[in-house]
Amino acid sequence: MNEQSPLAPVLQAIDVRKRFYQGSTEVPVLNGVDLALTPGERVAIIGRSGSGKSSLLHILAGLDTADAGQVSVVGEDMGGASSEQRAALRCAHMGFVYQQHHLLPEFSAVENVALPQRLNRLDKNVAEASSREILEAVGLGHRLAHLPSALSGGERQRVAVARALAHQPRLVLADEPTGNLDQASAVQLMDLMVSLSEANGTAFLVVTHDVSMLHRFHRVLTLNEGRIEAYSQDD
Repeated sequence: MNEQSPLAPVLQAIDVRKRFYQGSTEVPVLNGVDLALTPGERVAIIGRSGSGKSSLLHILAGLDTADAGQVSVVGEDMGGASSEQRAALRCAHMGFVYQQHHLLPEFSAVENVALPQRLNRLDKNVAEASSREILEAVGLGHRLAHLPSALSGGERQRVAVARALAHQPRLVLADEPTGNLDQASAVQLMDLMVSLSEANGTAFLVVTHDVSMLHRFHRVLTLNEGRIEAYSQDD
């Protein structure tokens, strides 16, 4: 892995382009996205439904490939990496919060959160101890042993967020992380994100429709016509 200076971008995208096809019709989604996040920075992206926000996050995470452009994470070229190398980068340096929680149904809350750490070969007891700690931080200390089927939708989402944060990644990509949460839980989650960004230098890129939380970010951007623009409250 490449060494980075403290101010080097933890995430950088240059001229990222993506199109899909509906039958024979080409549908451009990303038309030259440029974006960079530095350690500890919190950036929100807003935009109308279908504007390509989720597609952008998947490309930045190496879960999908761009048609053109470059993406690097902690100085490593995601586009030029093999699927195994991209998975290793995600496991070591990234957390991802999906719109749907994607929890493993046969695992308890604490086991789900511990999984990324176990994949990084952390001792089981150490992984589960840190997982209990972060579940308590998101208000789920009383639900540690519960399976996802025994949790509410909002509780499952908080477990998914805890899973993304538990291994202290350098970068977290989150797709509507507060979408299924009540206001109190959303504020609690944002408090945790702010704390981690300030204490650990974790960078957060968050797609959201929750305008009440925008003041908690260093920058707010809009994805419009496939390009990133500065957000204006008049938008």
